[in-house]
Amino acid sequence: MVSKILSSSYIGIESYILEVEADIMPGLPSFNIVGLADAAISESKERVRAAIKNSGYELPARRMVINLSPAGIRKEGASFDLPIAIGLLSSLGVVESKNLKKYLVLGELSLNGDIRKIDGAINSVICAKENNIEGIILPRENYEEANMIKGVEVIPVEDLTQVVEFLNGNIVIDPPKEKEFIESDYIVDFREVKGQIQAKRCIEISAAGGHNFYMIGTPGAGKSMLAKRLPTILPPMNDDEIIESTKIYSSAGLLTRSMPIISKRPFRSPHHSSSMVALVGGGRTPKAGEISLAHNGVLFLDEVTEFPRMVLETLRQPLEDKKISITRAEYRVEMPADMILIMASNPCPCGNLFENKCTCSISQIQRYQHKISGPLLDRIDLYLEIKKLSKEELGGFETGESSEEIRKRVNKARKIQWKRFGSSRINGNMTPKEMKTYCELDDNTKKILIDSIDTFGLSGRSYDKVLKVSRTIADLEGVENIQLAHIMEALSYRKK
Repeated sequence: MVSKILSSSYIGIESYILEVEADIMPGLPSFNIVGLADAAISESKERVRAAIKNSGYELPARRMVINLSPAGIRKEGASFDLPIAIGLLSSLGVVESKNLKKYLVLGELSLNGDIRKIDGAINSVICAKENNIEGIILPRENYEEANMIKGVEVIPVEDLTQVVEFLNGNIVIDPPKEKEFIESDYIVDFREVKGQIQAKRCIEISAAGGHNFYMIGTPGAGKSMLAKRLPTILPPMNDDEIIESTKIYSSAGLLTRSMPIISKRPFRSPHHSSSMVALVGGGRTPKAGEISLAHNGVLFLDEVTEFPRMVLETLRQPLEDKKISITRAEYRVEMPADMILIMASNPCPCGNLFENKCTCSISQIQRYQHKISGPLLDRIDLYLEIKKLSKEELGGFETGESSEEIRKRVNKARKIQWKRFGSSRINGNMTPKEMKTYCELDDNTKKILIDSIDTFGLSGRSYDKVLKVSRTIADLEGVENIQLAHIMEALSYRKK
């Protein structure tokens, strides 16, 4: 008898329904899995055999065939262990088939029948909801992330015997007590940053409007310190953002017991030796890269001039589209990439160009700075040159504003934007049509901005960037219309 179990898999971060067919027939004893399964799935037959035996059930010495449908899509991972085992037990009549179509089944089996955590659980729950499936059976360790999606019954299970008894209607599985996740405060704060008033101002503008920021300055001036404190002034994530980020991290296998959901804005800081695939995602099996892992948060590229130029150029499309499309011979996936990009670098190989102690030649300086291409710089909203602190600032004990104080202003500016756009969108994502409506200038201000096009070498894109930054500065001040002072400040943050 052929039994069919509903399960799911995913490509990139998008899940799809998968059917596990199991058949036990007369013939020489064998166990075959077909349907473009990877090594982890092919090896599952040994885990399934042992788990069934050690759970007190018997597999006959017959020919057993498992088909993963649709057969034309490559599958990977150990999450099909449980549906394969249930399929075989259903073919033997151990599991009643009447409840099988109500649930998606996912889980990795240990040799003694325990069910282990899987990747992409929340993706599968979303898939179940989209396909009007009543519920999902999955490992107990995945319950917190799966329970974020309402409208789907989540059945958390611990071992194979429990699943069999539940499907046969012999037991009711109660959900575990929900843990109260108390968000810990950030261990860093802006009050720890001495001086650098203008850089702090740029960080605040960046946070308020979602603008990309490039800091170039002397080693030890505080560039990394500033960037690492940007998440502390961003507003809390809303429910949709939490689900979206958790979905990305779950499919990448980055959720842990201590972090079952992503409730704080991501901060990703890849090393400059990172490959192109590590940054943008992809690979033989599509996985999210650092760009997508930073979605709804911050991507910080420290020592950006040390990154390979080809790797940096891959940022150009995601910065415009707020998503990244990865196309390979075997698949095409889209992943979100709406993050704030912060870049930091030294001005020259020795780092002392701004301190009049530079030992580099002009050709060395030019070659070093030209590692960042013009098209990439054109996509940066804020550019600032930072010098090291004076001895008075460095030796002083005065503290600046705390992150909480700055966050209040950022939240106020963001609420203005959310009300303006009628959604959670912000100024950095304004469309040309919205800019015409919300970035109107008086005649004198417009004339000065147009006159600055040649002075600053503004392209069409960077002209729009100036308007968007000006709109954010006006929002921080609570002003309805963009004024000349806002335009002048925005222009001061352009690379000349």
